[in-house]
Amino acid sequence: MAKLMNLTKYNHLLVIVPHQDDEVLMAAGMIYEMGQLGKKVTVCIVTNGDYECADYSKGRGRLRETLAGLATLGLSQENVIFLGYADTGMPKKDSFLMKLYEAKDEEEVFASSVGNTTYGLEEKQDFHYQCFGEHGNYCRNTLTGDLRELLWRINPDVVLTTHGSDCHGDHEALFYFIQDILKEIDQGQRPELLVGLVHSKEGDETWPLREGKLFTCPKGLEESGLIWEERMVLPLGEQFHGGLKKGNLKYDALCCYEIALEPDAVDYLFSFIKEEELFWKIG
Repeated sequence: MAKLMNLTKYNHLLVIVPHQDDEVLMAAGMIYEMGQLGKKVTVCIVTNGDYECADYSKGRGRLRETLAGLATLGLSQENVIFLGYADTGMPKKDSFLMKLYEAKDEEEVFASSVGNTTYGLEEKQDFHYQCFGEHGNYCRNTLTGDLRELLWRINPDVVLTTHGSDCHGDHEALFYFIQDILKEIDQGQRPELLVGLVHSKEGDETWPLREGKLFTCPKGLEESGLIWEERMVLPLGEQFHGGLKKGNLKYDALCCYEIALEPDAVDYLFSFIKEEELFWKIG
């Protein structure tokens, strides 16, 4: 039986997602509601979404869209962190984060079409640069170190990320990174880990359903280790009702991500505009 979310028990939510817009698709309502409760919220974007771009224009454009989208939900720029890693494709074999995770040599540097070091915006640098005064190499050791440093500095009591069964290589790999690092923390001090789904085994063409106010169980969920009956449901307030129209905060936020809203992706992205959000507790 699904459980209703109780946000009042949390003090600081850290949302860590691979790409710009993942945080809105999964958790726009949670981010907004936590803010309304006076709780702390930090959103961390791991990659710059610069897939198939040979310069910084697409990545920096997407980072600025993230700031605009999250501002719609009441989150200030100071509460957004860019790790500044590359985005090289969705399939597991092309995924940049999966290449880092599976690297046998933790110091091996991988290059994207843009470069081989982290980057952010001129007005808001990447996390590694902010911490250490230089951009980080694209290797497993640097990303692991950045995630450890982030968790130490933020000290959240709940972390939300994508699940290992998410059918995007970056989403799967990020879950493994986060899970491994959290295991290093003493259980009594370890934050609660929540996960959500963006790309299900059913496929983006049909899930989430394009119509309807509530999510349905995606086909193949039982193969993923997530149980539909154990989902945690966050009913959203009136600010997230009304469907695809201005004034619905998730719609307004998603409209800020113009680069992601390509013709073949619009219906899929907007299908996450429901009157609820779904999460699963891990561990």
